[in-house]
Amino acid sequence: MENRRKKIGIMGGTFDPIHVGHLILGEKAYEQLGLDKILFMPAGNPPHKRNRNGRATDEQRTEMVRLAIEGNPHFELSLIEMNAEGFTYTYRTLERLKEQNPDTDYYFIIGADSLYNFTTWMEPSRICRACTIVVATRDHVPVKNLDQEMTYLSRQYGGCFIRLNTLNIDISSQLLRQWHQEGKSIHYYVPEAVVDYIEKHQIYHFSEMGPVFDQTEGDTIKMADYDFIKMQKKLAKYLDEDRFAHTLGVMYTCASLAMVHGYDLKDAQVAGLLHDSAKCIPNKKKLKMCEEHKIPVTEFEKTHPFLLHAKLGAYVAEAKYGIRNREILSSITYHTTGKPEMSVLEKIVYIADYIEPARNKAPNLTKVRKLAFEDLDECMYEILKDTLSYFEENPKDVDAATKEAFEYYSVLHKNRFAEEQA
Repeated sequence: MENRRKKIGIMGGTFDPIHVGHLILGEKAYEQLGLDKILFMPAGNPPHKRNRNGRATDEQRTEMVRLAIEGNPHFELSLIEMNAEGFTYTYRTLERLKEQNPDTDYYFIIGADSLYNFTTWMEPSRICRACTIVVATRDHVPVKNLDQEMTYLSRQYGGCFIRLNTLNIDISSQLLRQWHQEGKSIHYYVPEAVVDYIEKHQIYHFSEMGPVFDQTEGDTIKMADYDFIKMQKKLAKYLDEDRFAHTLGVMYTCASLAMVHGYDLKDAQVAGLLHDSAKCIPNKKKLKMCEEHKIPVTEFEKTHPFLLHAKLGAYVAEAKYGIRNREILSSITYHTTGKPEMSVLEKIVYIADYIEPARNKAPNLTKVRKLAFEDLDECMYEILKDTLSYFEENPKDVDAATKEAFEYYSVLHKNRFAEEQA
């Protein structure tokens, strides 16, 4: 009689910090798929997450995982990626495991959001050959859409994709770090042993996230010729890895739109690169900096301070990156709310922020992306229409500038339609 093949699940991630969502997902995969155990595998040095500034060390992340899974007999810590030299890639890790354990079938567990980025992973076909991909459902991603994407990827890469039925735990390590830095409680979102460890070792403790910028004269970049490499290195210090990846996506999308619509390529790239330069500043500090630098704050912005990253971003671009081009600064200022009569660059940045390749949650993205390269005004109309539709249940959460922008581009749309019908 042949021995039964082992079935091992893999939960990978930076785990910075590990939270209950990770643990629930691992437990549900273990139960629903009849797995022998789940490996919790902290990432060592993934190429897409190079900026570790302001985070837990590798040793601290490892210890937090150890504490979180302690006492669960079918959870196990794996340091295969943590101990690997150089950049770590999922396909290499899986192939190494298969080589070491030929009698084992591996089940790699990912979230629904990661599924939509799967085509950008290194060697997706080799990943599919080495494991079964298990996808957790999320409330904001319809099951029908998820099944369609899994079917497409299975045909594209010859893989086996399984949908896992799980509770929607809408929490992220990034959000937990932000809460902790703002003095908010992370109890119950993170295992108590991990919370105690974070407090004991002062992880994520900054004075309101520490200095937002180095306060030295040499910190200001002189931008006579736009040194993009220098700008990117500087910016990476102040953004988390996900926001930095988004920023690069916006920069390249701005460049593409500038090529099509005849705008200066370098100016568009700079605007895209710096549009979220103040995004990761805690809300309390945003308000404080606006007061210090006499940046006007509306009553709406006082109750929705996350919006201030746009105005503050324009200040940062000028004061810390040496940007003097008023159109670039204006495009950063209005990239979140929009406004009537936007310039070409303002529209490019606003649209690029909405359609960059990693975006996948907005409605009608296929249509909007096509319009972006055909007609900027029509694209603005569609985006603003969808944005206001999203906020129909909570209209008080919409900035007046966004409503005014929609009214303006709605009139343009109606006039154009009337002309076409005449």
